[in-house]
Amino acid sequence: MADHIAVHRSGLTMPVVTPRFIDNAWRRGCDFINMDLEDSVPEHMKGYARTLIKDAITNVTKGGAEAFTRINHDLVLADLEGIIWPGLTKVNYPKAEYGEEIQLLDRIISRLEQERGIRPGTVEIGADIETSVGVANAYDIAAASPRVREFGGASGYDMSRDLGVEMFVGFDQFVYGKGEVELAARALGLEPHTAPFTANTTGSVGDPDRAFREAEAARKCGFRVGGGLHPNVVEPQTRGFTPTQEEVDEAHQVLEQYRQLEVSGETWAETDGNIIDRYEAARARKLLDWSELCAARDQEKAEAFARVEAAAA
Repeated sequence: MADHIAVHRSGLTMPVVTPRFIDNAWRRGCDFINMDLEDSVPEHMKGYARTLIKDAITNVTKGGAEAFTRINHDLVLADLEGIIWPGLTKVNYPKAEYGEEIQLLDRIISRLEQERGIRPGTVEIGADIETSVGVANAYDIAAASPRVREFGGASGYDMSRDLGVEMFVGFDQFVYGKGEVELAARALGLEPHTAPFTANTTGSVGDPDRAFREAEAARKCGFRVGGGLHPNVVEPQTRGFTPTQEEVDEAHQVLEQYRQLEVSGETWAETDGNIIDRYEAARARKLLDWSELCAARDQEKAEAFARVEAAAA
């Protein structure tokens, strides 16, 4: 079971071999930057790309974002040797299909942490489900290592190719796989990351309005992890995954009403057509806890930005 709650509302995946992306990543206001060694890096540049990660970690994190790296499914050892350095938060492993793969990653990462002076257990594993085999083995994959703390997938380009379905349609062609992956995550106490269906028939990756609607809907369905490919989606994702002030005020009211119930010895009451009981009180506490974590994360990023600006002055 996850022993902490990270705040990963917004993030950008970008090729580490494109300097203008990496150099400006810290300015984007993301909760994380996912530096890619996989699909966006040509085969002849894979080795070179690994050599860039160590310095790129320092660059992308100076604005307060966490540093992730997506490796290649078939180049695990070489990629891990090149990317496990202080400051890296997560290794994203694409097309995960078996728990044994995750256990192998865990062993290699543990060795590299020890060799490079990184606190044991620091580097997380993102086991990305992108095939039907991965969906079928979702629980075993998610349970394979304590480094897996967020778990999701079962949608996107690779999944559409594996299933033989069109990517951009007006219905949810991934609903079954996403449900299986979410249930595996929740059964293990992990943070699930997927999203409820919102139509995208154009294939746009930079629509801020759609990004907000999807993030807000995802949060209301119990999800708290975002990510994208275009800078335009960062702010709306961050906003959509963060409780509104109205929601925070309502949560405080629910807790106050429940405290009054406890004093009176009652277990539930109806107020303005809404039931107030211990379950609603627990829901309100969870929302307030998440709101506080979001505020703290935003403060961390603001302070990081201020330090960079002060150093440049």
